[in-house]
Amino acid sequence: MTFLLLILSFPGILFAHQTSDEWYVQDTGTIIIELETLKNHDGVILVSLYANDEGFPDEWEKAFRSKIVPITEELTEIRLEEVPHGTYGLAVVHDENENMKLDTNFFGVPREGYGFSNNARGRFGPPRFSDVQFTLDSDTSLHQIKLNY
Repeated sequence: MTFLLLILSFPGILFAHQTSDEWYVQDTGTIIIELETLKNHDGVILVSLYANDEGFPDEWEKAFRSKIVPITEELTEIRLEEVPHGTYGLAVVHDENENMKLDTNFFGVPREGYGFSNNARGRFGPPRFSDVQFTLDSDTSLHQIKLNY
C-alpha cells in the first residue's frame, strides 16, 4: 500500500527514462543531370550516385542509387528524386551496347562516353571521389555533365 501511495504521489518516478515519440524525417531533394554531349542515340545512359568512394566509379552495384535511362531524341535531363540530403558523387556512362559497363580498349582507354559530377577528370584513370563530390542540401541540385568520348 505504501508503494502504491508513493507511485500515485510521484507518477513521474516510473517514467523518468521514458523518451518522447518524436519522428525524424530527413530532408530530401532532386538531383537533375543535364547531359551536354551525346555522340549518338544508341544504347542507354547509366547513372550511378555514390555516397562514398566504395566502388567508385566502376562498381555501380555499390552505388547509393543507380538508374538506367534509355536514350531517345527527347532525352534532355535525368532526375534522381527523393535523395536524402548529403554528400554524393555522380558517374555517368553512355553504354552504347547495353552491356552494363564502360567498355575500354586493350590499354584501358574508354571506348564509350563517360562523365562525372563537377566535370572532374583524372590524369591516368578516373578522378578521385573527392573531385566529384557535391552536397545536396536543397530541393534541387543541377549538374551539367559533359560526356567524354
